Amino acid sequence: MWAEVSEIFESVQGEGIFVGVRQVFIRFAKCNLRCNYCDTPKEAEFCKDRINDVVLKNPVSVEYVSELIESVRVHSVSLTGGEPLIYADFIRKLKKSKPFYLESNMSLPENAKKIKGLVDIVAGDFKVRECLNGYDYDEIVDRTVRCFRILKNTKKRVTFCKIVLPAKFDMDEVISNAESVKDYVSCFVLQPVFGCENVKTLMDLQKRLMEFKDTRIVPQVHKYMGVR
Repeated sequence: MWAEVSEIFESVQGEGIFVGVRQVFIRFAKCNLRCNYCDTPKEAEFCKDRINDVVLKNPVSVEYVSELIESVRVHSVSLTGGEPLIYADFIRKLKKSKPFYLESNMSLPENAKKIKGLVDIVAGDFKVRECLNGYDYDEIVDRTVRCFRILKNTKKRVTFCKIVLPAKFDMDEVISNAESVKDYVSCFVLQPVFGCENVKTLMDLQKRLMEFKDTRIVPQVHKYMGVR
């Protein structure tokens, strides 16, 4: 089994409620969406293995990634991208020697079903309309809700919802979206697009969301630290 992986590296988690934990990051190439704030290349001819300081020709084998995961001492394995759910079949074949932390745009429910028993932590996005151009937003919302229902928070899995917010957004729509998944998540994380200065608006939104679920404002800490 093979997958296109843009890079593999070890660092600290810089987003969400697990900020600061040590992880090995498996960054998959390609994504089924294109958010206007995205800074991750969609294609990758090569995989940069920054742990072993080698460059591999894509695709990369499941055996290679499994052995690398097993060789490092970390809290968990961040399956990120791109969109890792594109590679659900590959993830199913990985040797699981450490907890799996899935970072997903939550728009591929059929693929989510394939790995729902494998992931221990889900950092799931709920995209706002203002960050997606050229998509059927109602369809994205429907698929997102289905994904959260499949990968919901349980006694064995921690699932939280991350909402990346640009300078301007429809607060009522964000609240409505949040209400649709509130029973499937442990909490909400409001993440301003890096450099955004709408702090008061974020705090107002947090206050309203707190009426029905724990909500936290967490910026991209790794960017402030200057690490990957």
